Amino acid sequence: MQYLITPMTHPHSVQHTHIFRRAPTHVPTQPGRQGSQWTDAWSTRRRKSVVSVVGRRRAPGVTMPMRWGVLLLLLCHWTDHVQGNRDEDGGGTGGLEADAGGDHRGPGRTPPVSKPHLVMILQDDLGYYDNAFTGNTANFEISGNITRLAQEGIILTSHYVFYWCSPTRRSFLSGRLPIHHGEMLSGITDDLDLRWSLISQKLAPLGYKAYWFGKGHTGYLSMAHLPTSRGFLNFTGFLGGAQSYTSDQRWMNEAPLLSTEYSTDLYGRSVLEMLAAHDAANPLFLYLPWQAVHAPYDDVPHVNPGKTTYEAMLWATDVYAGQIRSLLENKGMYSNTLVVYSADNGGRGDGCNYPLRGEKRTSYEGGMRASAFVSGGLIPAHLRGSTNDIRFHIVDWYATFCYLAGASPRDDPPVQPLPIDPADPTKDIYGNSSWPAVDGVVIWDQLMRPALHTVSSAHPTLVLSREVIISGTMKLLTSQHGDTRQNSDAYENQWQDANGTWFTPAGWSQTCGFQVYGIGAKHTQLVPCLFDLDTDLNETTDLGPTRPELLAELWAELNRSWLGYYHARSPPDLLGPCNEECAVERWGIHNPGPVCGVPGCKPAPPPRPPPPPPGPPMPPRFKPVNQTNCTFVSGAHYDARVPNDPGGTMHVLSKEDCCRLCFENVYCVAAAWHEPFEADRHPESAPGDEVTWDQLSCFLHSTTDGAKHDQPGVLGCVTGRPNP
Repeated sequence: MQYLITPMTHPHSVQHTHIFRRAPTHVPTQPGRQGSQWTDAWSTRRRKSVVSVVGRRRAPGVTMPMRWGVLLLLLCHWTDHVQGNRDEDGGGTGGLEADAGGDHRGPGRTPPVSKPHLVMILQDDLGYYDNAFTGNTANFEISGNITRLAQEGIILTSHYVFYWCSPTRRSFLSGRLPIHHGEMLSGITDDLDLRWSLISQKLAPLGYKAYWFGKGHTGYLSMAHLPTSRGFLNFTGFLGGAQSYTSDQRWMNEAPLLSTEYSTDLYGRSVLEMLAAHDAANPLFLYLPWQAVHAPYDDVPHVNPGKTTYEAMLWATDVYAGQIRSLLENKGMYSNTLVVYSADNGGRGDGCNYPLRGEKRTSYEGGMRASAFVSGGLIPAHLRGSTNDIRFHIVDWYATFCYLAGASPRDDPPVQPLPIDPADPTKDIYGNSSWPAVDGVVIWDQLMRPALHTVSSAHPTLVLSREVIISGTMKLLTSQHGDTRQNSDAYENQWQDANGTWFTPAGWSQTCGFQVYGIGAKHTQLVPCLFDLDTDLNETTDLGPTRPELLAELWAELNRSWLGYYHARSPPDLLGPCNEECAVERWGIHNPGPVCGVPGCKPAPPPRPPPPPPGPPMPPRFKPVNQTNCTFVSGAHYDARVPNDPGGTMHVLSKEDCCRLCFENVYCVAAAWHEPFEADRHPESAPGDEVTWDQLSCFLHSTTDGAKHDQPGVLGCVTGRPNP
């Protein structure tokens, strides 16, 4: 079956309502808005396990007592366990739900019967409301294939990422929260420690064939940082964070790729070619971080008229989503495939994060709660078309993929870090031999048996950034943008309507969480917000003033966690010799690449030593005085300038001022004052105006020995001090 963009009803489609159903009692009113629309925009959702297993499967209008729903749910789980959770496509979990809870810090769990194919799709800068599966049914035409995947899987309503690109990507690949690799954007940098095993390096020894198509943005200081040095068989994409969709600054494996094909077509076509050639007997790991829908909004070729550029960009990736799924089915791989789809952060520009507050770059839910789902033949039939409200983070896919593949989800250092000491905030707990362990947890049981879990089962406490911590249902937000020194726009503290319009509710006010750390506010000057995400997912009401003890407790925990901050410290022997000049010659200045470990490049010559510090100053020879009783000598020409003043140029208005400067200098014996010439008249000085001059110079000299009188227009200002 070909999955292409066509208006149609899929057998597993569900009736979409707004994901956030229950409106809080404190909803303000907004002039010009109908009450029902306003309630939808500000509604929230229960934070307990919310997979509608029973309700989605019964006929419309049929009610069912609670006890029968529970019995049916247990029966479904028992049946799936007996039958190995095999669905109509021959896939399933193979009993994986047993003992697969949210913890990785124990012995490795029993691997699945067969290694599943793993697909991770990241959509760049996608707004929470941009896909139809999050409630925007008007966008089904441009996200139909993605939405069908979501409707045939499990929609994740509490899937967290970082508020901008690089940290999210590094978290997925390393299994570590941004607190353990940094909140900065990556460039020619060492951000993923070369001693770490990325998810691709965990899967490769188990026979997985790993491929990376699309955006990099994870740091590429050395050749060892390139994807093909870290478990991927192929990398086709770009190393930086943003570029034109037809830029030729791209890479394939270990060298520049001079192609200007529209990036979505280049990466989508490359994926299809790889899949066509892939041996289905080998487990597959596909990492597909699209460039779309990140700015710039470059026109999409071969798109139907009537769409905005942004819509066309999403539509183009959606077409490839359908083709990738069809090819996996045709090769008999889809029944044993797990597909994870997520935005890398909230939307910005033309993206819409309705009904959440904020956008990309902010600490609000609109910046850090991603549009996401999990799908594929590996999802049991009874869970298809469900939603899951348990709080997950993108780091969890590292441990979960390891579990599904039969690998240990651990990546511990050889030496354990020292304990955090709040009394010594400058203490380095890692040194050069340690690093943080994996933060992600195995979430398979929370996905397969959500009724047995609560919203915080996977992460009772989750540190999202330097500024945000969530504990239970309570979220502490201290500031915006962290220490990343970004500018801030006033509208970023607002909300978006379903049409993308930014607004602030009438009569609403708030004094917390607005500060931008590092721009006019130090961390000790911040006023944090405290929100209850159970009743106030839209972050409208600050509970800090009414719950100061909890606010202080969470703030202390956040600050304590940050004492364990870590950034990569890859050893020099793993980086290889570094020579930026040689690397530029190899890659070309037009296409920057790694600067360390580059083939054919020797270590850069050591930098020139700094010049020796100047010798001790000469002892004072004369007492500085303030007087102008010089002897003025015409045509003077002196050779020796005073020490520490080799330039010797002082701009003064008269010969008396030049004389005074000489007397005030402890080494000066005579000065040479260059009288103004008509040629020195300032170009804007007209005849009859007060004359201004460009060059009225006074040079200080330490001796009159060898003086000459051959410079017209130069007056010697002789102090009468003896020559040294």
